[in-house]
Amino acid sequence: MALNYESLHNHTTASDGHLDHLDLLAKGYAEGFGLMAFTDHDVLPNDEALAKLKEYDGPVKWLTGVEISSGLPKELGGGAASMFHILGLFVDPYNEALKEHCRLAVAARNERMEQIVVNLRSLGFDITEADCLADSGGEAVGRKNIARALFRSKGYDEVMNRLRNMMAAEAVEDMDVAMQYTRMMEGPASDHAFVLFLSNDSYIEDVYVDYLYSIDMDQSVELIHDAGGIAVLAHWETIEKQVPLEMLEEFLRDKRLDGVELRTSFTSDGQDSLEARLRDVAERTGAAMTYGIDGHANKDIESFGRNQPLAERTIGQTETLIKRFKPELKFTNLN
Repeated sequence: MALNYESLHNHTTASDGHLDHLDLLAKGYAEGFGLMAFTDHDVLPNDEALAKLKEYDGPVKWLTGVEISSGLPKELGGGAASMFHILGLFVDPYNEALKEHCRLAVAARNERMEQIVVNLRSLGFDITEADCLADSGGEAVGRKNIARALFRSKGYDEVMNRLRNMMAAEAVEDMDVAMQYTRMMEGPASDHAFVLFLSNDSYIEDVYVDYLYSIDMDQSVELIHDAGGIAVLAHWETIEKQVPLEMLEEFLRDKRLDGVELRTSFTSDGQDSLEARLRDVAERTGAAMTYGIDGHANKDIESFGRNQPLAERTIGQTETLIKRFKPELKFTNLN
């Protein structure tokens, strides 16, 4: 099997992924990936994971990274932004400042989870903090962990049907709600919780709790650089309303970000058009361009790897980054 594909955005059980580090490499191998980056949410590979990775003698190359849940740029207030995520590629997992940021971020994530659980119980769901922690199995509890724990909770279908019916009734009179409802019903049932109440723009307000700790964009980038990493903005389309393309272009031109992610397996409608717009901006500004699965589960890796035209565009991206930025390769098996 030719292992040509590369994904520079992946999650493990250290945050909200389904697979541990070695299982992620194994699944990547099965789908034709020759390189995988570990970019968990505000979590670095720990000593145990790094020891296992150093002993790994398989064919797939790997590198350490992190996905920082950053605040907005300071000119936009610098406060928390749920989907303003910056990938740090090739970071040193032992960097003390980065480790301290991750410690604070994980503690805040768990505090946020506790508040969300209280709000979910007020809607009628039978869910506990322990349920969410059990789903995580790692250090950081994210929305996907909460959603999966919720899905397994007693009486889940009954409460969800009641909330969907409430939204459907309001959609008859409100065009905005109707559009939101239609998009929700066209998507998988497992994602309905995010539209109904688990996002900061959900139909039902005051259930989701935004990040309780974050540093602004420039601080996040500085943290990544000081840890020897490359700072790449992830899935820009999720923050398009806060950071329009023209503003992103300014950030890239001013070197406040090293690059931008062009595509993940979760890109919304208009994938090719979005990718083309981002590529155009990156080429005009000389910014780096990356691709990543943003993989959390087997199906994410499968859908990306089996989209051959897309997967083929990932080939060689890591070599390009290494030649340009010359990062340390100590915490990889690329040596």
